[in-house]
Amino acid sequence: MSNTLSSFPVPIFSLKKSERNIREAISRISTGINVLGGNDAARHALGTTLKADGKSFEAASSSIENSLSLLSLVEEALFELNSLATRLKETGNQASLSTNTSEDTAALNAEAVNISDTIDSIVSSLTFNNINVLDTSAKSFTIGINDVGTTATMQTTTGIAATSITGATNANTSAATTIGEITRSLGSVAGSIQSFNGYLNIAESSSAALIAQAAKLQDTDFAQETARLAKNAILKNYSLAMVAQVQNADEDQLKLLA
Repeated sequence: MSNTLSSFPVPIFSLKKSERNIREAISRISTGINVLGGNDAARHALGTTLKADGKSFEAASSSIENSLSLLSLVEEALFELNSLATRLKETGNQASLSTNTSEDTAALNAEAVNISDTIDSIVSSLTFNNINVLDTSAKSFTIGINDVGTTATMQTTTGIAATSITGATNANTSAATTIGEITRSLGSVAGSIQSFNGYLNIAESSSAALIAQAAKLQDTDFAQETARLAKNAILKNYSLAMVAQVQNADEDQLKLLA
């Protein structure tokens, strides 16, 4: 009888361990959280840090995308300004022709004034999110590009002076200056677009990598937990059978003693 009873604590211990493992596996599967009840706190803390950094890169990506949208708007506007300034230069050249009639001159003057006013209006009024993005002097914006708030500067213009044309005569000289200013501004915008596309690629890849690694540390591996659940269910059934066998053996021995 003593030999039979001495083996009784073993299946009981195995049964309790299996039941505990089953509860933990079910909790991980149902919640999707790999770390529960303070288990492996260092792993959980690292995962939390990586996830926060990933989300910060995600926020930076959003800011950079907005900046690229702004730069795209400015680039399109500068191309349009260049077309207008080119036409303004043409009116100045045409105004110098000795074959022009008074009507020709009047038409060229009216066109030159309207083109000039349009150029000046675009430079002074173009906005993105209610913020002026062009100016008669250089204009720049500072944007966050990573998880720790590092910033980079993008320049939308080096400055486009007011044309203030009153007629076609000598408009070609003023237009040539404006075309040069627009060309320099386009160079600044093109450089900013290239730079911020690079920052965006880094921010997006960093965000994806950090969030994925955090998930590996914190999220449930459903295949692994399902296998663990099945294994412990088998062990539980085995332990129950062992307990039942021990109890039956004890009862048989007690009958013999009766």
